Amino acid sequence: MKRLTIRALLIIGNLLLLTGVANAETPTEASGILDRIYAHISDFEKAFPSTHMRRVMTTREYDPGNNKLKKTSVAEQEVWTRVGELPRIEVLSCTIDEKTAAVEECQGRRRAREPLYRVFGPDGRKHYRLELVDDGPDGDASVYKVRAIPLERTERHFKGEFTFRAETLALLQMQGTMADYPMGLKNFELKLDFDERDGLPVIETTRMEMTIYVPLIINRRVVSESVASDQRLLAP
Repeated sequence: MKRLTIRALLIIGNLLLLTGVANAETPTEASGILDRIYAHISDFEKAFPSTHMRRVMTTREYDPGNNKLKKTSVAEQEVWTRVGELPRIEVLSCTIDEKTAAVEECQGRRRAREPLYRVFGPDGRKHYRLELVDDGPDGDASVYKVRAIPLERTERHFKGEFTFRAETLALLQMQGTMADYPMGLKNFELKLDFDERDGLPVIETTRMEMTIYVPLIINRRVVSESVASDQRLLAP
């Protein structure tokens, strides 16, 4: 039960991968910027609908009561993603508490789940309202921050912010959570940082933190961090 719950929630975090303005903008200017970002992401996903990367995922499980570390897993993974689909993950090696373990110990079991609604997908405007974040006169003029506000509170909706480079509209960072939590999940936070390869955004690091509580079954705070390498964007 524990591996199933944690694994299913990590998949949510991976799926989310596929999906501020220094001075206040007028409504027309803000709308134009949001339209440009939306079109830029749409064009990018059409040009590169799939990705491949290797990554090292470190997952630490804590007792929420005393914050005592209970377990540390380190998995080397190969990951294939396609826009709008669940990622395919192959575990290449696994260690648990610094001891070599069977790769199955770092895989868990996969649960059927409907895909998350993509913020910048073809139907994104049906599920989200986007707004520019105004950081005031001291904000960073080199970036745009976009807040995604779900129109419904469900497990399939994302709630959070995206940061884009103002000059190129390249995605720099996204962070947020789900609009509603499934049973057993008490907290969920996600942060992704992006790098650029040939001017295109690729995932560099991820961090997911969640608290899972099911009476008499599991009570854990889980922190998963990954560092990616060999990232490739794949054309159709």
